[in-house]
Amino acid sequence: MKDLAGKVAVVTGAGSGIGRGSALALAEAGMDVVVADVDELSATAVAAEISQLGRRAIAVRTDVADRASVESLADRAFGELGAVHVLHNNAGVVIFLPVEAMTDADWQFTLSVNLVGVINGIQAFLPRFRAQGGEAHIVNTASMAGMITGPGLAAYNATKFAVVAISETLRQELEGTGISVSVLCPGVVATDLVRTTLRRRPPGGADMQLPDFGAVGAESPLAKVLAPEEVGRMIRSAIEDDELYIFTHPEWGERARARFDRILEAFDRAAARANV
Repeated sequence: MKDLAGKVAVVTGAGSGIGRGSALALAEAGMDVVVADVDELSATAVAAEISQLGRRAIAVRTDVADRASVESLADRAFGELGAVHVLHNNAGVVIFLPVEAMTDADWQFTLSVNLVGVINGIQAFLPRFRAQGGEAHIVNTASMAGMITGPGLAAYNATKFAVVAISETLRQELEGTGISVSVLCPGVVATDLVRTTLRRRPPGGADMQLPDFGAVGAESPLAKVLAPEEVGRMIRSAIEDDELYIFTHPEWGERARARFDRILEAFDRAAARANV
């Protein structure tokens, strides 16, 4: 979708962090934006920033885990702005716990926001995109945790791997329709994700031990932290260039390559066994 000017975007989790960065970047390209967030005050503040850029913006309180709430978001977006051309399913949470410490509440909370939230967005908007006709683009926020696993992030990894898989599959299914799909896999970004998770986390979760990011060495990919606004511009470029994968941190490439090499080596072993 080369020309974004005059079109409409909907961004979930847009009251802060990557969602805010995406909303502002799309507004800078000339798009009107529906700012969706479970925190209505934050959404309203970001909508005001977009209005100052000379674009129309509306703030909609949205709980992405609730299908009815997302359907209401779609109704308002199409009803008040007449069309939607970009959907960014971005809202997310993160819990740091080993697998054996996770409670049912922890699993349900993480799955409901990170995975079901994306599914709800697709189910609410994709039929409307088809009925509307013309070009449209869906961006789903995953993570480098959707490519590489790490201890203490089982639920987060599970949801982000799933978002990558859904995005890859949906892009194939929509080929030739004018509707395309990207998946965002960022490294470390300066967001309030942990704080907002703690604020929203329901009762019944295990005590969470936050990692000591201050102990990370300068050579670690974790040491490079990007501003959300910079990530937003990457998202905008990927939409314009119709890229499937949006990687923000090339530093993670070697770790991804190491994982893929281990997978290919396992195929080689399987081939050797088959030839015995």
